[in-house]
Amino acid sequence: PAAWLPMSIGFFAPLGWLSEEVALRSWFLVSLVEMALVILLVRQGNRSVANLFLVSIFAFGFPSTIYHLLLCQFSITTTLCVVMALFLILKEKHWLGAFLLALGLSKLHLMTLPMLGLSLFYFHRSGIKSVFAFWGRVFAACLVLCLPLFIAYPNWIPDAIQSMTSNAPWAFPTLQKFFVYTFGSFGMVLWGISIVLTVLLSLFLWKRLDTVSATFWNLGLALLISPYIGSWDFVTLLPLWLHTFLPASRRWKVFMAVSYGIAWFLMARIQGLEESHNHYFWWVPLWFLATSAIVTWRQGMSDPE
Repeated sequence: PAAWLPMSIGFFAPLGWLSEEVALRSWFLVSLVEMALVILLVRQGNRSVANLFLVSIFAFGFPSTIYHLLLCQFSITTTLCVVMALFLILKEKHWLGAFLLALGLSKLHLMTLPMLGLSLFYFHRSGIKSVFAFWGRVFAACLVLCLPLFIAYPNWIPDAIQSMTSNAPWAFPTLQKFFVYTFGSFGMVLWGISIVLTVLLSLFLWKRLDTVSATFWNLGLALLISPYIGSWDFVTLLPLWLHTFLPASRRWKVFMAVSYGIAWFLMARIQGLEESHNHYFWWVPLWFLATSAIVTWRQGMSDPE
């Protein structure tokens, strides 16, 4: 049998001892707690009850969160792992951070730019040796997390490769699918250009922003270059969205709330279509990234009200 998310299988192995129904309900509760932790961590020093109420509505009412919870997906876990690992690394707890990143790498396609950015963080701190040490810790943690799977079923790697290569084609809500559907074979060229531009933007943000902001941006930008995502994966946009909203002035909070409401309405309408399909949501990451960029840029040009 194929094994998806191998590091998570090792970490959450005890769920396998439960019945399917109990395990699903347990995972639903775990996901709710994880989302609450993401909110509290991103909130940091902001003690406003009103802000906490608003960002909680944003996070738990986000259509991708609802879809994620209904399908019992893993992307909230990946999001929490990145956020927690970031703050642990900044507190010099590098092994704990590496362990959480290894668990988050269960969804590798959501981690490309965050891992690139953290590699740059270590390089700027202590050079290339620090980068190798960082990846060594992450790789070691991956091996430890995979040990239960190797013990239970040593042949899981060939089966996983066979399963992935024999997967039926599916229209993902990605820029790749949008470009190919719209422009045919030339769409792959456009997608390649978009990957280069996204990576360059990621590097630029790491030079201009603080480590926390840059990491949250990279977590959201990774959605633009992945060829394999579902709309439930858009929960990785939430740390950036909340991080941008909390310090914004009242005017820009209203702007973000209106933008969120429009996106929510459009996503609900699409989901309610008789022939709705997941690839119709390709625009969602661009919408939320663009809104965050506008607010960040405009806030930087004027003092908060």
